[in-house]
Parts: sequence; C-alpha cells; structure tokens
Amino acid sequence: MIVLPKLLNELLGQVDEKRAGHLALDFAQHALGIRQGEIEEKVMAACQECLAAAHEAIERGEATPRLLQAQERLYAVAERWEGNRNRLATGAGTTVQAVRVGCQRMLEEAREHVMRGSLIRCQDLAREIQSDIGAWYAERTPHKDDDRRHAARRARWEEARWQVRHIIETEPAPGGNGTER
Repeated sequence: MIVLPKLLNELLGQVDEKRAGHLALDFAQHALGIRQGEIEEKVMAACQECLAAAHEAIERGEATPRLLQAQERLYAVAERWEGNRNRLATGAGTTVQAVRVGCQRMLEEAREHVMRGSLIRCQDLAREIQSDIGAWYAERTPHKDDDRRHAARRARWEEARWQVRHIIETEPAPGGNGTER
C-alpha cells in the first residue's frame, strides 16, 4: 500500500529550499481555496497578496518591500483577541506559516532581528494543513463520532494526495526540463 504522507515527506525531502518555499505557498493557497467560504473577504485578500508577495520574494532571494507591507496588512486585518489571547483569523495562520517556510531567513535579515521559534519545514506545514483540513471536514460532518473520524481521515488523505500530485506536476525532471518556476 502507498502511504501518501510518507511519500510526500520523501518527495519534499528531495526538493531544494527555493522549491520547498514555493510548494509551501501553493499548499497554503490550496487550503485557502477549500475554506474560502469561511474566510472574511478582507482576510482572504490579504492572504492572497501575502502569498503572491512571498512567491516574488523567493524568486528575488530577498524580502521585498511588497512582502513586508503585505505581512503588515495581513496582521492588521487578521489579528483577533480571545480573552487575553491573540490569534489570527481563519486562513491567516496557514498563510503566515507558509511565508515562514519560504521567506523566514530573508525576513530576519530585512528586519535585522531573529523571529522566535525554529525554522518550519515544508513537510511540517504540509502535515499541519492536512490536519487542519481533516478537522475542518470533521466539524461539518453532522453524524456520530465514528463518521467524523472517518471524514477527518479521508480529508487528510485527500489533502496529502493533492499535495503529492502538485509536487509531481510542478517539480522538474532531474536535470531540469525548462518547467521550473
């Protein structure tokens, strides 16, 4: 039997840092699309802009003013307070994590300080997105717990399948074939 999460981990382990950054952004974009109806319009627009700016920054190899501004806008529209706890609106957290995968070192250099926490890998983000999508589908299953667990497992599997297909469709053949991003 093919174990998609294991295959995905192996595939992501073979891509270079630049490609992993682009893939992380693509994974976040896909997750936004799935949850589109629940994400506030202004948060979705800020997420989309941040992802586009991060793709651009990865290509240039530096944190661009556009990325820094897009991140500020995203936080401005997505920050929420629950009691005494700060959190991000639906969709924004995944976007922030994806940008960290591809741009954290650039952002650290641009801001001249180290962001707290260790570097997140694309594999970590892929698993986090699978888990989030699974939980999202389970919440929408109006049946008993077994049905919810099955819905979550199936949604995680389908997300992993999409991620594997996306890598296969976008990753160039060894030696490059002119389709690189």
